[in-house]
Amino acid sequence: MNIQKVLLSVGLLFPLWTANAQLTIPGANGSDNPFNPTGSNYVVNLANAAPGVWTDNPSTPGNGVYDAAKWAVVFKYPSVNIPAGTTVTFINHPSRAPVVWLVSGDVTINGVLSLNGQGQTTSNVDLPEPGPGGFRGGAHGQANLAVGPGFGPGGFSANNDGYYKGSYGNAQILPLIGGSGGSGWSSGWNGSGGGGAILIAASGKILIGGYVSANASRNNGAYYQGSGGAIRLLAGQILGAGRVEANSEGAGVGRIRLEANFVSQALSLNPITIGVPPTTINIWPPPSAPTVKVVSVAGMTAPADPRAVMANNGDDLTLTNTGPTAILLETTSFATNGTVNVSIKPRNGNQGVYQARFLSGTANLATWQLLTNVPLGHFVIQARAVTP
Repeated sequence: MNIQKVLLSVGLLFPLWTANAQLTIPGANGSDNPFNPTGSNYVVNLANAAPGVWTDNPSTPGNGVYDAAKWAVVFKYPSVNIPAGTTVTFINHPSRAPVVWLVSGDVTINGVLSLNGQGQTTSNVDLPEPGPGGFRGGAHGQANLAVGPGFGPGGFSANNDGYYKGSYGNAQILPLIGGSGGSGWSSGWNGSGGGGAILIAASGKILIGGYVSANASRNNGAYYQGSGGAIRLLAGQILGAGRVEANSEGAGVGRIRLEANFVSQALSLNPITIGVPPTTINIWPPPSAPTVKVVSVAGMTAPADPRAVMANNGDDLTLTNTGPTAILLETTSFATNGTVNVSIKPRNGNQGVYQARFLSGTANLATWQLLTNVPLGHFVIQARAVTP
């Protein structure tokens, strides 16, 4: 049994003036050295990031830092230059965390920066990978096994059309979270992975003459496609005539947010939200933001950094029976008359969504419980808190 970490949030404005003043980006100290990829295909292996706190300097410059509490792989570049003809892609961190670039200078993307999810596959073992920060596609049906739902907040079962048609999260993209996977298909296709998520915050300017994408890819004519991811760009000026996408051909679109004092009207953006940089730059949700987490399952403490391997080894927790099982949850900064929904998604079979019961506590810190039967085999527990 696996528990997958989900960070929950529980018009176009044209430029009015240009600004050359640099922004102060928290943590942007240049300790990862300049990012100047070369060649036609450049792969960043996020698994090489050292565990730590996001403000730490990387033990090996260029590999970044993985902060489990923030659920992000953070790089601190002095500058970024992706030239035309170069495509940058990523190998996921085992946590499938999103990517954060904190840049003390300028960012130039004339090539391709891709956080796309993997398209539909036919593997009986491996589920399609999302882009960093997204969620995997669901398993196809085989032998006596039913198809599985897509993973993530929006992933649906096949009997719900296989994919999520709306956007979730919030327009501020705080927290940073990618797209959900599409469900499996009975004809032997696994649903595609969701688009990934990236924040690029630059003290200087961001120039996009190429292509930045966090799409849900599609390998065939099946409808069981993941959702688009999330792209947040923050700088004094965002320039260029390139293209930025966080989309899906058949499922839910993702989110794009540009925060700058000047945004080029020549950019192609799909979808889009534009705002000016706040006085205080928010890289992460504020400490007062509501949270919800799984504390224990059947009396076993849930890991602080779950991985949801969904394979024959590496389970976050292992249960010995499928009878009534207590799932204990904890909320902070959340009204006790709100709703805590718990989603149980098996690798094969239909998902179930249940409402947890408030046990004790206050809006500052409260405990909730769900008592339910759980399915056989590997499954994921996800929690979402909904304000009253």
